[in-house]
Amino acid sequence: MHENAELAEAIRRTAYFLWQQEGQPHGRALDHWLRAQHMHQRQMAYDRWLAEGTPVDRAEAHWNAAAGRIGES
Repeated sequence: MHENAELAEAIRRTAYFLWQQEGQPHGRALDHWLRAQHMHQRQMAYDRWLAEGTPVDRAEAHWNAAAGRIGES
């Protein structure tokens, strides 16, 4: 599976989990999708920041790079 497809699938699974945890409410699909995207973006940025040795001045760059990857999925 292509990396973007894998990321989109991971976001979908997370959004579905969030939906289930909230009691499967109707009309909240976009809310759950956006929360799931944000969660994955945060994790991707954090993982990249850790991999670089936690540089003080790179957190925003990692956040923006993760946002770009999320936007491509």
